[in-house]
Amino acid sequence: MTSLSSPSASPDPAPRSWRDLARPRATVVALGNFDGVHLGHRRLLEEVRACAEALDADPVALTFEPHPRQFLFPEARTSLLTSPREKTALVAGCGVEPVTLEFDAAFAALSAGEFVDDVLRDRLRGVHFFLGATHRFGRGARGDAALLRERVGADRVTEVTPVIDEGEAVSSTAIRHHLKNGELDRANRLLGRRYRLRGTVERGAARGRTIGFPTANLRLEDVRKILPFGVYGGVARLDDGTAARAVANIGMKPTFNGPEPTLEVHLLDWSGDLYGRDVEFEMIQRLRPEKRFESIEALRDQIARDVAAWRATPSASP
Repeated sequence: MTSLSSPSASPDPAPRSWRDLARPRATVVALGNFDGVHLGHRRLLEEVRACAEALDADPVALTFEPHPRQFLFPEARTSLLTSPREKTALVAGCGVEPVTLEFDAAFAALSAGEFVDDVLRDRLRGVHFFLGATHRFGRGARGDAALLRERVGADRVTEVTPVIDEGEAVSSTAIRHHLKNGELDRANRLLGRRYRLRGTVERGAARGRTIGFPTANLRLEDVRKILPFGVYGGVARLDDGTAARAVANIGMKPTFNGPEPTLEVHLLDWSGDLYGRDVEFEMIQRLRPEKRFESIEALRDQIARDVAAWRATPSASP
């Protein structure tokens, strides 16, 4: 097990009302949902930071909580790549201040023009704006880069083109697709880092302990995050800054007819009480799909092979 330095404090991800915004200085604003803060987002944020330095302004990334799609279509399943905590920390790590606005009925009712005038110019004091070609804003999603140019001036709007990796546009949609299809390597490449799931350890049925592979059952920090079913090798990072190699099962536990998806993490070369502690599982390699076994013995043998395979993998070290 490896000792790590304690993570720095993350920016507060709690959303605020747009009416409470009051900036003391001019800002350069990036518009978007920024779910994943992937390679494309990072290039945009780099451009925002450089522009802000040139204009002696503050670089800001304006995003929303809940995700507008979740608010407007609550019956639809929301699949996030990052929790609010992750997103704000990743954006801040790019040298840009995350500003999260509460997406509620009053905000959704703002017309595109009102959003530009009242939020972007008056309250944020925006002097330059960055957004992707597909980004929309305002009531009915009628605002776009063209409307923004009309209201603030063409020279104050930069429309960012997608980053292309191996012929594929880097996007949150593409990364979700790869994760859901078990293509972890591709998803991690487009993210620019390893996909992670975080939660608090709670008591489970203790079946893992009885068959020789005790697992930490995680109650997810954000149930909206994508759970890519399967068995994965990775690294478990604990709330005290330590890390251990780990193998995780994500899915329905078909051998036991699980009623709902779970995340169970077996830490290699580690022992101790984890109940009530926060654990983050960093996914490095997909070992196999989840499957149903005819007996507990067959399941135990397969887990032993999974663990042995991950131990033998050079990238397994934390």
